Amino acid sequence: MEYHIDNRVVLSTEREHKSLYSWSIKEFDENGKQIGGDQIPWEWGLNFEVVELTSTYGVEIKAGGDMLDEENSRNQTVEIAEALHGKLRPSMEMRKAGLYSLFGTQRRIEHFGLFIYKAAGDVRESCRLWGSPSYTSDWDFQDVTQPDSVQIYIYLSPEKFDQVMTLVKLPVATSGAVRLKGVSGFYSEWSPSIRTDRIKILANSKDQGLQNPEQLAFDPPALGYVQEFQISFRQDLPLTVNRAAPPPL
Repeated sequence: MEYHIDNRVVLSTEREHKSLYSWSIKEFDENGKQIGGDQIPWEWGLNFEVVELTSTYGVEIKAGGDMLDEENSRNQTVEIAEALHGKLRPSMEMRKAGLYSLFGTQRRIEHFGLFIYKAAGDVRESCRLWGSPSYTSDWDFQDVTQPDSVQIYIYLSPEKFDQVMTLVKLPVATSGAVRLKGVSGFYSEWSPSIRTDRIKILANSKDQGLQNPEQLAFDPPALGYVQEFQISFRQDLPLTVNRAAPPPL
């Protein structure tokens, strides 16, 4: 597997604002010039629009034990799996939609996925993020290239999952939004503002070639933990009476 990383990524205690943060991640181009400013964890909220949402249903039948053993084949279990799969894009904030890219690249991330599942068994309710820089791998003797991507995985209790599914289906939602806050692995330059137009993402230190020349005794936050997750749906109905032209004065 070959990851498509263009820039050098370094964990460093050398920093521009020494009184504001103790370390940062820096990115350098092929000529050794730093790209942008020092990148530190971004803890404020970020908004996304749901541009596509699909509900899926599946039935799975499993036989216990050896499939050739007739006695075991009678001990079959039937499971119904439900899920919501969606695609997101950064919302238009007060200024403009944010630019998201992975450390080691300047490519805009175009693929944000949303996966909502019903928690079962030992799976707990949670929100986690996963991501990967673009890579090329061999699949059945053919090179296949995957784009840069970030995926959000949500696991809800059966009751809460059913409530969300009801909101999606009845009444039919016409728009949806996702809000994240305190995302491990999201970075931006220091700013006194609670908004940012640019987010750098550390999905996996090894995959993105993060260097630690100072041998710092900690791993910088990467994608995974999310402090807060919110999803909302709306049904926009045209108000035809109010749309009528006002009477002349």
